[in-house]
Amino acid sequence: MIDEVRPLRVLFKAAILFFGVNILFAWVNPPVGKLTLYNSLFPGRVRFPYEQEPQFYLKGFNAPIYEDFDAMFGAHRISQKKKDDEFRILFLGDSSTWSVSVQAEDTLAEQLNRKRLRARDGRTIQVYNLGYPMSFLMRDLLILDKAMEYEPDMIVWFVTLSTLESKRAETYFILPHADRYLRLLETYSLPSLSLIEPIHEDTFFDRTIVGRRGRLRDILFVQAMGALWAATGVDNHEGRAANMISVSNLDVEANVEYGKMLPEDDLSEYLSLLRTDIISAARAMAGNAPVVLINQPIFIASGLNSDVRYNDLYPRWVYDEYRRFLSDWTDEHELPYLDFWNALPPADFADSMFHRNRNGEKEFADMLAPQLQRLTRP
Repeated sequence: MIDEVRPLRVLFKAAILFFGVNILFAWVNPPVGKLTLYNSLFPGRVRFPYEQEPQFYLKGFNAPIYEDFDAMFGAHRISQKKKDDEFRILFLGDSSTWSVSVQAEDTLAEQLNRKRLRARDGRTIQVYNLGYPMSFLMRDLLILDKAMEYEPDMIVWFVTLSTLESKRAETYFILPHADRYLRLLETYSLPSLSLIEPIHEDTFFDRTIVGRRGRLRDILFVQAMGALWAATGVDNHEGRAANMISVSNLDVEANVEYGKMLPEDDLSEYLSLLRTDIISAARAMAGNAPVVLINQPIFIASGLNSDVRYNDLYPRWVYDEYRRFLSDWTDEHELPYLDFWNALPPADFADSMFHRNRNGEKEFADMLAPQLQRLTRP
């Protein structure tokens, strides 16, 4: 005789199971991000998983998983064991370092890796792209703190004026890594950033499957997309374009303001607030691995009002003062520094004043390669 199905009993049992699994998950707090198919079943990605908006996830075979460093690094090829003859260089920076306007194989880091460069002690130079979109300096320090687990021999940090400015928008990257952030503030005596939301510990609900459903969804999605990444080499919807053409405007506005500052203003207070203390913290964190600071190339307008502004973001007067400041600061602190600010013509930029197209990445790699070799220590 077939037992009668009782819907209420089924629903009650399902609810008990649902709550039980969530409570168990929160209590155990398993390191889901450490479970990865990359670097085993699938090749590791050459840059961190990232996509701008959910509507592009299926076009770029990618999703951002910045809330979980284990998942971010686990999907990246840097998590492979370091070879005995490898000189490991890490690139830190924003979307221009991540190389948002080109395919993965054409990024600056991969252009350099194809050159099969040798360090001065004979080891093979391998460059790892740890850039991530948005110019957030503290975010880069958090990434470097995790990346030190992977035994770097050199850190190359690409910056621009905007990078060194404090930004409240960093809040959303900092909050998922609050423990790491607070530890770095204490270890390196760094002042706290002005955050949009206060830092708080995860509640029990935050650690449940329901509380972490967004993070878990994206982690699982990136794992599932490993097969398509392996088959196509595509990891960003913009990378589907064979070669981004230059769309930057050669004309700029005549406005001389930068924020609320004018050329006649005293910049000493503004410059004193640039977060060079975070760079100093990175240097201490890196230990014997040198930190090399690079002022990255910017798009330089040559049309109307180009005598007033270099581009839509930077008036000439403030950017020139920033370059003097950074050169003096790196000299004072004996920090290796390269200034490539005007190294590329407008045609080598893609969709912004920082993003380089394929040819721009190639030209920059050609210029950077001998400098990296020179800076490697025997």
